[in-house]
Amino acid sequence: MLDRRIVFLPVDERFCTRDYFLLLARAANIDVVTPPKAYLGAKKTPPDIRRLLRWLEQTVVEGDYLVISIDMLVHGGLIPSRMSLDTLDTLQERLDLLKRLKERVVNIYATTTITRTPFYNSSEEEPDYWQYFGLDMYDLSRLLARSFRGEMVHRSVIEKISKIPSHFVTDYLVRRIRNRKLVSSAIELVDKGVIDFLNLVLDDNSKESISLAESEIHRARVDSLKIGSRVSIHAGADEATLSLLARVLSESVGEIPAFEVRYASPEHKVFIPPYEGSPLYLGIQNHIEAAGGKVVDSAGEILLLANNPEVGLDSAQQLSAPTDSSSYDRFFREIGTADSMIKGIADVKYTNGADNYLVEELLKRSELNWLETNYSAWNTAGNTLGTVCAHSIVQLLGSKGLLEVDQSRIKELQAIFFLEHWAFQSNIRKRLLVEAEKRGSKPWTVIPVELWAEEFVRSELIPYIPPVQEALGIEFEVERLFFPWHRSFELGLSVVPRAHNYS
Repeated sequence: MLDRRIVFLPVDERFCTRDYFLLLARAANIDVVTPPKAYLGAKKTPPDIRRLLRWLEQTVVEGDYLVISIDMLVHGGLIPSRMSLDTLDTLQERLDLLKRLKERVVNIYATTTITRTPFYNSSEEEPDYWQYFGLDMYDLSRLLARSFRGEMVHRSVIEKISKIPSHFVTDYLVRRIRNRKLVSSAIELVDKGVIDFLNLVLDDNSKESISLAESEIHRARVDSLKIGSRVSIHAGADEATLSLLARVLSESVGEIPAFEVRYASPEHKVFIPPYEGSPLYLGIQNHIEAAGGKVVDSAGEILLLANNPEVGLDSAQQLSAPTDSSSYDRFFREIGTADSMIKGIADVKYTNGADNYLVEELLKRSELNWLETNYSAWNTAGNTLGTVCAHSIVQLLGSKGLLEVDQSRIKELQAIFFLEHWAFQSNIRKRLLVEAEKRGSKPWTVIPVELWAEEFVRSELIPYIPPVQEALGIEFEVERLFFPWHRSFELGLSVVPRAHNYS
C-alpha cells in the first residue's frame, strides 16, 4: 500500500487534466494534496505563479511523492506555455524550485510538453496571429523540421511563408528555442537525480512536424546520458499526469505490470493516428512503459485491447452502423479469451470521441466485470491510451490487494468516461452545436448561451444513463455539469450514487 501522500500540480484547471487524476487517485484511496482550483488560472489567463511556488514550498514535506507539470510550474499552464513572454532565465529560476524540494528527500515525477504547431488558422489556444497565419506558420515549422534533417525544401514553401510578418516569425522562433532549452534543462535534472522520472510529451504533432524533429534531438541527448529508463518521449499531453500516477503506484509497491496488446485490426497497427507522428503500436508501448508497465507476448496480467483505426476520422464522421463487423467480432473474441486478466479497452478508432457501435455492444455484455474492465475514448489516441493504462494498473494493483480500491468510486469514474467520451463527445455535442448556433452562439464557444447549454446537455444525457447504469451495476445521478473552458469541445461532470449493487 502507498503509505505516503502525493503532491499534485496539474497541467491546468480543466476537468480532464485535474479531476481525472483526482478521481482515479480517490478510487485508489490515495492521499492527494493539490492547490485550490482558483490557484491554477483559466485557459489563456495564467495564475499567480509566485503564489503557486509558495504553495509548493509550504506544502511539500519529507517522503512526499510529487507529480508535477513543469508547464504549470514555470508558465502557469499548457496554454500559457505557448504564449507567455517570460524570459528563459525567469523560467529556469522557477524550475530550480525542484532542486530545493528534492533536498527534502522526496520523489519527483514530472511531465512537460514539446510545444505544438497546429495546422489551422485559429487563435483559440494560440497567440492572436495564429488566427490569420496558422497554416503558414505550420508550413514554416515543416520547413524547419526538414532543415533539421538536412532535407531539401521546395521553393513554393519558402515563397508562401515569406508572406508572414517577420515579427510573428521571430516570436514563434523565440518561443520554440526557449521551449527546447527548457526541456533540455529538465532532462539535465533527470541526469542529476533531481527528477526521478520525466514524461516528455509531444502535444498534437505529425510525422512532418517540428515537434517530432525536436523530440529526436532530445532523445539523442537522453541516449547519450544513458537515462532512457527514466525518460519517456511520446505523443500526448492532457493524460500525462495519469501515467505518472500509475507509475508512482507501481513503483511504490515494486510491481511492473505486464500488458498483452491486441488489436481489432492487427493489420493496421502501423497506422499513424491523427495528431501523432509515430505508428500506433509504438505509441501503445510507450504509454505502457511510461505508466510503469511492460509489454509481453504471453502470460500478461492486463490485456490492452485497441479498437484501432484504418483511416483517420473524427467521431462525428462515423457511420450509424459499420459496413464490416469482422474487426468487432475479433475484438470480442479477444475479450472472451481473457477471463483472468484486467481488460483495458482503448477505443482509438476515432478522434474526439467514442465508436458508438462498440460502446453499445460493450454495454450489452453482461459477462464483463467493470471492476476488472475499463474503457476510454477521448480526444487523441495518446489521451486515451494514457488513461486506459493508468486505469488498468489501478485495477490490477487492487485485484492483488496492493491497493484498497473503492469499488463504488471506480465504477463512478467509469460512468463519467462513458457519459463524457461516448454520450457527449460522439453524440450530444453535434446536436449542441446546431442548437447553440440557432441561439446566436458561434462554433465551439458556449459563452452567450452557457446556462441554456448546460441544461440542454443534462437533458440530452438522460437516455444514455440507463444502459450505463445497467452495465456497471450502479444507480447514479449526474450532479454537477459544466464546460471547463466555456466551449463545446469538452465537458466536466460529476455523478453521485443512488444505490449500489456489486454483484
